[in-house]
Amino acid sequence: MASPPLSVALLPAILVAAVIYLIAIPDGFKLTEVLGAGSCDSSSNDDAGGSAKKNQQLQTATDEPVDLRVFLGIMTVPSAYERRAILRLAYSLQPRPARAAVDVRFVLCTIDKEEDRILVSLEIIAHGDVLVVNCTENMNDGKTYAYFSAVPRLFAAAPYDYVGKTDDDNYYRVAALVESLRGKARHDMYHGFLLPCHWPHNQYMSGMGYIVSWDVVEWIAATPELRDDHHVWEDEDFGAWLRKGGKNKNVYNEEPRMYNYWDRDMGYEKIDCFWHAHRADAVAVHQLKDRLKWARTLYYFNATQGLRPSKLYNVDLENNIYKVY
Repeated sequence: MASPPLSVALLPAILVAAVIYLIAIPDGFKLTEVLGAGSCDSSSNDDAGGSAKKNQQLQTATDEPVDLRVFLGIMTVPSAYERRAILRLAYSLQPRPARAAVDVRFVLCTIDKEEDRILVSLEIIAHGDVLVVNCTENMNDGKTYAYFSAVPRLFAAAPYDYVGKTDDDNYYRVAALVESLRGKARHDMYHGFLLPCHWPHNQYMSGMGYIVSWDVVEWIAATPELRDDHHVWEDEDFGAWLRKGGKNKNVYNEEPRMYNYWDRDMGYEKIDCFWHAHRADAVAVHQLKDRLKWARTLYYFNATQGLRPSKLYNVDLENNIYKVY
């Protein structure tokens, strides 16, 4: 019997390769951001921009035109795999905001460990929600500058209205955040929870999360001397930058809708402007340091409402639920 033509013989292999590519590498997302030097230069603009539009985007709830766009960077470290898994669930199950798009990304510095380089690469393939900026992992030694200065270069072709920074133990309620931003100034704007509480001088936004207008991140990127202008906590330094640069003309304090998690099981009655029980109109909840705090918070805000009866499981959500409100 004559052998089939070479093109026919190769057809099954080509089809298998195509399927693997489509499943494993959505949108053709390249791994150079993680496996390379980790810098956010212009060569990665197309990949970053496409990912921002297509992957893990909290888009508008309807087909209404989008009139508000927010980029939210979650500060985390490569090894925090479980925390990122919880956060992906927490954000993906939220109601979509009306007439707004919020892009949520995990922000890492250059990845130096072998296991993290591989495992984070797999996260990128699966989720496309990781941003690697050119710095060494740190809390108060330049990561904030590296992040805010990278964003306007990455998304110059499609600027956002606002750019935010938040911790990986913080839970932004996206629809509430959008509602709190709508109608606010879009220049020289600074939004979050002001510290020290009720103190009129030298206030800065708590590191749980803060939002600035696009012109502020453009100014940061154009002011390289800020890279080494850090003396205390980076969030306090950030507030000082804006005051020195005159970029804090429109400051919005979200107290008491942003706060640290508190419940009676914590063993103390530390209730003040910073620590208090959940409230239904919350914009953000901070200090979610363990699974139980995350579970109680997500239950309070009805994240489990999508669970439907099934013969495959029987989960009693009401049994032994501690009421934190």
